Amino acid sequence: MCSCSYTKGAFMIRIAIVLVFCFSLVSAYAQMPGSNGQFPMSNGAGGAMGMGTSNNNQQNRQGGNDDDEERREPVVLVIKDQGLSFGIDVAPFIIRLIDKERTGFSLVGRYGFAKRWWAGAEWGIEHVDYDKSSYTEDDKHNVLPYDRQIFKYSSTGTFIRLGADYDIYMSEEYPTNNNILVGARYGYAWQTHESSGFEIPDNYWGAYQGSVGNTAVNSHWLEGLFGLRCELIPNFYMSWTFRAKVRLLSTHSDDLNPYTIAGFGKYDNRVAMGFTYTLEYQIPTNRRQKK
Repeated sequence: MCSCSYTKGAFMIRIAIVLVFCFSLVSAYAQMPGSNGQFPMSNGAGGAMGMGTSNNNQQNRQGGNDDDEERREPVVLVIKDQGLSFGIDVAPFIIRLIDKERTGFSLVGRYGFAKRWWAGAEWGIEHVDYDKSSYTEDDKHNVLPYDRQIFKYSSTGTFIRLGADYDIYMSEEYPTNNNILVGARYGYAWQTHESSGFEIPDNYWGAYQGSVGNTAVNSHWLEGLFGLRCELIPNFYMSWTFRAKVRLLSTHSDDLNPYTIAGFGKYDNRVAMGFTYTLEYQIPTNRRQKK
């Protein structure tokens, strides 16, 4: 009984698919220019009328084709808009809510220089103010390789990231100003940092206290990214990216290791993860169209 019910259900589904297909054909024909929503008369019932008017209809169509082509506007589909875009990265504000020690600001820009290629540039600043007077057993190694009871640290830096993105999403539907991007960045940061006070405990000699003045830090790294970019309203975009970063080189004084690297993350992590969440405005200087 279940088999019979299933067979009837499948049969009804096939009938419904056929009906929908026929309805789609009728609707498509009705929307064709010059059809007037009517089918031509057959040679059966009403054949005399069809034969009597077929020649006239054919002549009218031939005479009106030129007029229809003149009145008909060309269909233009925007494939992808490219141009110069600029915006702000709101990720530093989100990070600030999670990590109160870090304050940052970042601007982004991109330019579509080929059909599926974008050049990307990012600039930002970051300030870190770290003050730890005590630690637990779990986090004592997060500051420096050796234990410190007191550690006050501050850093201010500027970073840039340069690279390119490739759009792996292509579609000819309208609108299609959305992108799925894979890309790479080279990052560089210059910053100054200092420790206004620290203490190194020693049970034999006693605690050593001191400070380290302002010194410079230069850092280089590479990033690989994957992200989505979508047009919210004409020329306004929202995008996000996930990034894997690898630190290549960092030069600094031996007296003090950086706590963080501007634009990269924690210094102790040679490989870091990050994200961006940007709002952009695009000037469509290169609008791609298909007729």
